[in-house]
Amino acid sequence: MSIRQLIINPGSTSTKLAVYEDEKEVAGESVAHAPEELAACGGLYEQISFRLEAIRRFLDRQNLSVSNFDDIMCRGGMVWGIGTGGYRVNDELVTALSHEEYASPHASDLGGILGKMLGDEAGIDAYIYDAVTGASLPKVAQITGFPEIVRRSSCHVLNMHAMAERFAQDQGVTYDSLRLIIAHMGGGVSLCAIENGQIVDSIGDDDGPFSPERSGFTQILPIVKLCYSGNYTYEEMKSMIRGNGGLKAYLGTSDAREIEKMIADGNKEAALLYRAQAYQISKGIGELSIVHKGKCDGVILTGGLAYSGMLTAMIEEYAGFIAPVHIYPGEHEMQALALGGLRIMTGKEESREFHLDDIRASGQLTFDAP
Repeated sequence: MSIRQLIINPGSTSTKLAVYEDEKEVAGESVAHAPEELAACGGLYEQISFRLEAIRRFLDRQNLSVSNFDDIMCRGGMVWGIGTGGYRVNDELVTALSHEEYASPHASDLGGILGKMLGDEAGIDAYIYDAVTGASLPKVAQITGFPEIVRRSSCHVLNMHAMAERFAQDQGVTYDSLRLIIAHMGGGVSLCAIENGQIVDSIGDDDGPFSPERSGFTQILPIVKLCYSGNYTYEEMKSMIRGNGGLKAYLGTSDAREIEKMIADGNKEAALLYRAQAYQISKGIGELSIVHKGKCDGVILTGGLAYSGMLTAMIEEYAGFIAPVHIYPGEHEMQALALGGLRIMTGKEESREFHLDDIRASGQLTFDAP
C-alpha cells in the first residue's frame, strides 16, 4: 500500500499544496492570495480560516478529503530552540507557533496550525519538518557580545537537508557520516555547517552575505546610526534588510538573469556587485569551514541562484580550496517535506515531541525590537 500525504507550505502571498503518493507528486498547486485579501483578514494569525478554505477547495478539486491521507506534512514555522527533522504537531507546538514569545511571526508558522486542524478532523497526525530555525548549535556557537542576546540558527533547513541527503546518496555514503557546508542562494542567502546529520552552525540571511533582496550584515555602528538618524521607521529599516536590500538596492532589480544581461552589455557596476556577492558568499563558506576545523567533505551550492554558472564559478574560484564544490540548483520544498514524511511513516526516522519547557530551558525566546 502506498503512503498518501497532504503537503502544506504557506508563504507570504501563497499557499503551496501538493498530494504525494510515496515519492511521487500526483497533484500540486500554488494558490495565490491577493494582498487585499490577506489585508482584509487582519494580522497573520487571522488568515487561518481564509487559508483553511483555500486548502479545502484544493482538495475538492482533487476529489479528495482529509480522511484519504495517511499524514499531513507542513512547512515548519520559526520556532526557536527546536532541532532539525520532524515534529508531530501537538497542542504545545500549536501554542508556540501562535505566540510571538516562542516564534517570530512568519507565514510558515501557519503550516503546523492548519495541518493540526485538518488532521484532528480525520484522526491523523500532522508534522512540521526541518523548520527554518531547526538546528543543534553547541553552547559555544550561541554566545554573542551582548549578554541580552542568544545567537540562534536561521537558514533554509528544508532544502539544505534535502540536498545533503541527495549528495550522500550520490556519493554512496550515509548522510550522518558527512561534514558539509551548504549555501542556499535565492532571494536571500543562508549557509550552514552539517556534522553527524545535524546543523551545528549557520549564517542567516541577515548576518552574512548580501543577496539579490537582502542587505546582509556589515559593520554594526553605521547600522545603528541609520536606525537613529530619524530618516527611517522601524518597518522601513526592516524592508531595507529584507526585501529591498542587496542587489535590488543597487541595481533596481533582484533578477539574476537581468543582472547577468547587464554584465554582458558591459555594465561594470553590475559586474562588480555580482562578484562582490560571490565574494561574500565565499567568505561565509570560509567562516563555516572553521566549524569543521578544515575537515570538510564537500561544499554544496543550492537554491535558485545555483542555476547561474557565472555565480557558481566565481564561488568555486574563491572557496574551492576548502572542499570540492557540488551544485544542486533549485528549491525542492514540497518534495523535501514529502520525503521527510515518508521517512517518518516508514519508520526510517523518528519524529519528535515538542514541549514548551524545552524552549524555555534553551534560553532562545524571541528578542525583537518593538
